[in-house]
Amino acid sequence: MEVRLAQLSSETDAAELKVQQAGEAYNRAVVDADAAQQASVDAVAQAEDASGKAEDARRQLVAIARELARSGGSNDLLQALLSSDGFQDVARRTTALDRISGKADEAVQEYRATQLVANTLATLATEAADEAKAAKASAADALAAAEQAQDDATTALTAAATERDSLITALAAARQTSAEVERARQDFVDQQRRDREEAAARAAALRPVVAPPATTTRPATAPATTTPPAATAPAATTPAAPAAAAPAPAPAPAPAPAPAPAPVPAPEPVPAPAPTPAKYGLGTGTSRGSAAGGAAALAWAQTKTGLPYVWGGVGPDGYDCSGLSMGAWRTAGVNLARTTRDQYKQVLKISYNDLRPGDLVFWSTDANNPDAIYHVAIWAGGGQIMEASKPGDPLRTTKMRWGNTMPFAGRP
Repeated sequence: MEVRLAQLSSETDAAELKVQQAGEAYNRAVVDADAAQQASVDAVAQAEDASGKAEDARRQLVAIARELARSGGSNDLLQALLSSDGFQDVARRTTALDRISGKADEAVQEYRATQLVANTLATLATEAADEAKAAKASAADALAAAEQAQDDATTALTAAATERDSLITALAAARQTSAEVERARQDFVDQQRRDREEAAARAAALRPVVAPPATTTRPATAPATTTPPAATAPAATTPAAPAAAAPAPAPAPAPAPAPAPAPVPAPEPVPAPAPTPAKYGLGTGTSRGSAAGGAAALAWAQTKTGLPYVWGGVGPDGYDCSGLSMGAWRTAGVNLARTTRDQYKQVLKISYNDLRPGDLVFWSTDANNPDAIYHVAIWAGGGQIMEASKPGDPLRTTKMRWGNTMPFAGRP
């Protein structure tokens, strides 16, 4: 029964995780749909512009055709020869006809080119419209999936609570205690487990970042400085003895082993594991904000306390996690990407030891993969965060959760 109770506690955590992951998937779908819609709008505008140019070319061609018709078409040269009063008149009229026919050729080529471009862009506009429609449908599906995940989580949590109560009642009967006593004991056990996990995660996150390899070369010079003292040690034995004992090198090796312990500092570089790829390692990304900007972003976010979590929400009546961080930093003059994953890739990666109010904290199911991030919150200082957690939980300032955090925090 105790094992099953522990399993139920983990299952409830997993159910809530699925909800947050579904919310991030919906966000990604919305961003893709917006991009597809904008591409469709741009394609239509380009197609309309090309169509307008093709129409202008067509009108120019029609005007030239009318001018040729008024001039008599192919009989114009003969008419010029028969009706002319002299050579100068013939030359003038034939030159004019050549110019008109040259303009006609250019007009035909321009019309064909503009018509081809217009037709091509019209086709692309139609394809872009179809892609936008598909992206919108995908976003709608993602929202339905997120809402279903929320319903499933609620059902799972209710079922787990019911099963937990029945198990606690059974334990109370087996131990001849009361359900209240067993429930309090089980709550304590669950809290202890979470505290242990949090303590381990916090220690890992706050582990000092090891400096570059340059620091490992410095200890190498340390033994050199410790060697001279070793040479002076034998001198303290007796000044006269060294002269007589000089031919006997046997005692000299005895102090020699003393310097051997000097390399002991070597183990220091051992805690130098790099948890993430260099592409998203410490110091990557960009920061355009300031400490004052971070404080302002946090203050703005905290004015939204109590508002509901909304799928894909960017305000003003509700927010999701990345919508809140994006809106907060916009007030500080910094534009963040729309999704948690893109925000992590964008911001400057910093150590958790350097956190200041307004910095961002990210959670993921894979510490080495930013594309597995599912949640972001704003660091509030004092071990607390400001966040839009999940449906049903209002925006709030709460205790920092260290489990599943990315290796680095972010500074916009």
